[in-house]
Amino acid sequence: MDSQYVVLQGLPSPQVYHDLRKLANLTPPPPEAMAEAVPKSLQGSFACFVAYERKHMTDEKTPGPDQSAVAMGRLLGDGLFLQLVDVAVHPDHQSRGLGKRIMESLVGFADQHAPHAYVSLVADPLGQRLYPKYGFEDVKPGVGMFRCLRIQGDGEFKKAREAKQAAAMRGPGGSA
Repeated sequence: MDSQYVVLQGLPSPQVYHDLRKLANLTPPPPEAMAEAVPKSLQGSFACFVAYERKHMTDEKTPGPDQSAVAMGRLLGDGLFLQLVDVAVHPDHQSRGLGKRIMESLVGFADQHAPHAYVSLVADPLGQRLYPKYGFEDVKPGVGMFRCLRIQGDGEFKKAREAKQAAAMRGPGGSA
């Protein structure tokens, strides 16, 4: 497939990981995690794929010396249970099929190296249209949940959560 991009198995640098998440409107890791937690987390990936612009490559498998990844995606887990995370595409490179190519790489890797795995993900609204194309289904009646002290301890997050809970208590008619 001739394309202006090359998708390779490998890890982004911690800074590229941070920047791609931020630019793709995903929560970036906090500054205090950049020195130890982020590199350790990246190294612990079950699989990771990154995309580069072909025109800056040294050869088919080697990014240029100052070249940065323009898209990425990772699988985490033990081979029986996997979580698909960090599918991020730089805004300047979106709508060019990179998200699809990263997904094809991740799903293909999981199918080949962990064919019995239960692969899960949490989809942002934009991804909810993409992921079913790769066999992902809604977990209803299950509900996705999370725990993150730095986010849940944030004052704005607490206010939004309390407002959401109050609205749920009122129900569709508007009163409790």
